[in-house]
Order: sequence, then structure tokens, then C-alpha cells
Amino acid sequence: MRLVTLALARWHSRRPHAHVVNGAPLIVLPGVFDPVMTKVGAWLSGVVRELVLPGERWLELGTGSGVVACALARAGAHVVATDLDEESVRNARFNAELNGLHIDVRVGDLYAPVHGERFDGIVANLPFWPATPGGLPLGRAFAAGEDFELLRRFAAGYADHAPRAYVVLSEAFTRFPEARVALGHDARLLRRSRYRGEWLDLFELGASR
Repeated sequence: MRLVTLALARWHSRRPHAHVVNGAPLIVLPGVFDPVMTKVGAWLSGVVRELVLPGERWLELGTGSGVVACALARAGAHVVATDLDEESVRNARFNAELNGLHIDVRVGDLYAPVHGERFDGIVANLPFWPATPGGLPLGRAFAAGEDFELLRRFAAGYADHAPRAYVVLSEAFTRFPEARVALGHDARLLRRSRYRGEWLDLFELGASR
């Protein structure tokens, strides 16, 4: 647990961080996971540009700093982004404005803020640790539930909103094969990449392009 706490202290900064991700500026505010230090968000922001057609409507779940939502918008998508954490929502709105992008950022849990709405695609960078939110520091931003309940809810709900959805898992999941099981039989591995020393897997749920 001490190692996890130390890692989180690095990822969850007490001061703003400035980055350039895929040629665009990004500010990470205090209290928000840093997508460059945690690697996953920065990698995913580069990958999603290949999934989008201009004019499509996309939903990002767990937007955090907004790095992926900004990448979707720069690719020509109309973007709605959600996050359970109000500080993350504020950060995503800030980065959208910083980059001159229009992104509809909403507070709420998974699909709750988009009830009844339809999209062309969904992308998610969700908490990935098999624990209850109360069992770890920064639990809501880090824990997916003891049985990866958050991933199961993501997989169970996407079809009500889009024909396809994408979620990224890090190599940490090789220790937890149940995480892939939680995504269901509908999920297929679309891409596996080595990024800054870590293997990252992108899974697609639903119809392929």
C-alpha cells in the first residue's frame, strides 16, 4: 500500500503541471491525475484520432484533464466528456478553452449525465485497480471495485448510447485477468503498444470500423 501511495503522490500533483501532448498545450491542475505521468491518457489521446471521422458525435468517460476529449475535438468530433470529479471537469473545460475547442464537459458517474443521448463512439480511460474506492488513497479516481464493477458497468451500458466503445487497459492488468473478463465477450483487442516502458491495450466493444 505504501508503494501505491507514493506512486499516487507523483501522479496526483499538488501544483499545476504544463505539458505539450501531440503538439498541443495541456495544463494539469492540482488534484487531477496527470495523463503524461500516468502515460495512459497521453497515449490514448494519440490513438483516438485514428478512430474519429469529422462531424461524428463522441462521448469520453472519465475525462480527467481533458487530454483525450481535446484530441477528439481536434479530429473534428463533436465531444461530450464526463467525469465524477468536479475538479477534473473544471480542468477539462480549462484545457478546451486553452486550445480553442468546444467541448461539453459534464459532472456525473459514467452514463448518468448523457441519459437518452446517442453517439457515434465512446472512449474511456477508467480507474483500473481492483479495490473499493474507500480502500485506496484517491479511491474514486483509482479504484474500479473489488470485482472491476466499474468496467462491468461500462461494458453493460455502452450499447444504449453508441454502436461501439473503446477502453484502454495498462499492463497492470496482466496481474488481474478478471479485468478483461469484466469487459465481456463483446470486447476484442484492437491495439497493443509499448509506450514509455509500459504495455497498453486498446479494446473495442461493438461493431468494428
